[in-house]
Amino acid sequence: MQSSSSSFSSSRCNSKGASSSSSVPRVCSFSKAFRTTTRTTPPSLLRANPFEKSPIVLSEDSSERTVLDVLERTRESLLEDEEVSKQNALANYGNMLRLPGGPKILSEIPPEVLPMLLRLPTTRGDVEKLRKAKDGYEQWEEALKKGFLPKSSSSSSSSSANGFDPHAVDWPEDETFREALLETLGELDMARFTRKFPPVLKTLMRNVLDILYQYEVAMDGEEEEDPNSDPRQSTESSQSRGGEQEPNEDEEMNPDGSGAGDDTNQEEGDPNGETSGGGSSGDGDGKDETDVDDIEMNMESKEKDNDASSNAEEKRKEKEKQKREMVEKMMEDFKEQWEPAVDKLEKASKAFEGLDLNDLTEGPEGFDLSKGLWQVTGWEEMEKLRKKLQDLKELRDIVRSLGRGSGRGPLKRAPRQRERNRFPEGLTRSPMEPEQTSGLTRSDDISRVLPAELQLLAMKDSAAARRLHFARRAERTLATYERVGWAETPAVTVEGLETRPAAECGPIIVCLDTSGSMMGARETVAKCMTLECARQARTTNRPCFLYAFSGPGDCMELELKVSAKGLSDLLAFLEGSFHGGTDVDEPFERALARLDTEEWENADILLVTDGEIKPMQEDLLDALDQRKSERGLKVHGLVVGEQGNPDVVEAVCTHTHNFRSWSAVT
Repeated sequence: MQSSSSSFSSSRCNSKGASSSSSVPRVCSFSKAFRTTTRTTPPSLLRANPFEKSPIVLSEDSSERTVLDVLERTRESLLEDEEVSKQNALANYGNMLRLPGGPKILSEIPPEVLPMLLRLPTTRGDVEKLRKAKDGYEQWEEALKKGFLPKSSSSSSSSSANGFDPHAVDWPEDETFREALLETLGELDMARFTRKFPPVLKTLMRNVLDILYQYEVAMDGEEEEDPNSDPRQSTESSQSRGGEQEPNEDEEMNPDGSGAGDDTNQEEGDPNGETSGGGSSGDGDGKDETDVDDIEMNMESKEKDNDASSNAEEKRKEKEKQKREMVEKMMEDFKEQWEPAVDKLEKASKAFEGLDLNDLTEGPEGFDLSKGLWQVTGWEEMEKLRKKLQDLKELRDIVRSLGRGSGRGPLKRAPRQRERNRFPEGLTRSPMEPEQTSGLTRSDDISRVLPAELQLLAMKDSAAARRLHFARRAERTLATYERVGWAETPAVTVEGLETRPAAECGPIIVCLDTSGSMMGARETVAKCMTLECARQARTTNRPCFLYAFSGPGDCMELELKVSAKGLSDLLAFLEGSFHGGTDVDEPFERALARLDTEEWENADILLVTDGEIKPMQEDLLDALDQRKSERGLKVHGLVVGEQGNPDVVEAVCTHTHNFRSWSAVT
């Protein structure tokens, strides 16, 4: 590709009128953009020509060697198609540089879009077609960015009063393809997703250009294979025209109109040259026979013309039918490619409020629905757990109480807190520590009363006004200034956000029991808690780490982070099943080691178990108690089911919660 670009660059600079580099895009950017765009094409959209006569078919009984051969042939075919499209785009690029207005339109098209428009057969050597494709692409992109589908002239003309809509877009040019594509995008509700998740728009428009290229290549190949006229028809017509010319040759040989029979009659007749009545009668019969022959040949010619037009109409209908079938197949492939990704994206946006799709992109190519996160399973399981979490308020409250360092800090948007005993220290509004005037309120505090209320008290001549003041004071309804502050008291985090001087909440470390005794409804509760930790960690912007343990030496580590890798690992975990024994020592050893790092020093630990665990080793338990007393570590325990060893759980945890909402998970 580099050699092609360099040679093309030298030929461009030598061409007339191409020395102005300011109006011509650089070839190196063009080539780089082409490599980027072709790399993101989904495999299912790069199919062979739909009119191909011998497609490769595999069955379940195909041997491994056959499958490998087919894969190799497919790979070679894709590489060949990609190379051909590159060559066509580069050739069209060179042609545009030599055409009037070509360099200007090339400089107006973004480098990442330019090669995908240049490879289209309809733009080949036509500046106006390229300009129309560029305008149509931009109008589509702008419409989808705003959250609605582009208008088509064929559909808008029927709805508008005057039959013309100035905002209608006649791109792509083929009406059959355009209407089918708009219908498919409408079925996918793609306009809403492109507005909500802008990274989707870039990938979508690339895919639109991909299938448009495949369609135009297929139609271009069909036009080359289908000649304008049938050779057999031209041969037959030439033969019929030759048969009609033979009498004309005889007429040229006998300008006077007499034929061979006339010469014979003259020789055998009267020597004076007088003809008999029989000879004259013979001339009349020959003329009648010639007229009949002309009529028959004209009728035959009309029949052939009618047959030819009928055949042409049948061929046109057959071609239209094939075109519609091809478009339907392409739209089915397009929908099959996008529908699962759209469904998964919808699930992700519901599970994680305010989801930013940029967090889930992989590499410089951005949103690629053909690989990575959008091809893994586990989305259905996550959606089921999310729906169950709507009825599990107690799990949400437990997660909100996790993490130290929730005292004072700079003003910011943070979750609301309400004062409640026997909960960790928080920050709540309190009139006991007045720091600032935040507004007006009703109270009996005479030190903060408004002047209007004191005016009633000062009216000595009006006993009614003084009585009104004292009544309001007794009822605590005097209009007063509201002076409040923030007090560090035991508090629980509730729904909603507010502007408050809150410090960053500490991280969360989850130790999750995945032994065989946790199967069934207990496993569902454990997975719901894991998902809720990941959701709230993202909402409050704090780290969260999971240790999923079972038997000795079986402890899986997982960072619950809303990223492409983090979400893929989470989905794989939610889809798995619990089994094995129970060894609580290893996850706590790793958790204590993580607490020694600066990032995790304010973290709290959440233990999710059914209580059927063995006592912890003495030295490990002493290290845990020391961390509790010296650094204020909180260990919350969520017990699901009957508490098997209550003494062990109480020895490990500072706060114990018994799960009770079983009706929500069964």
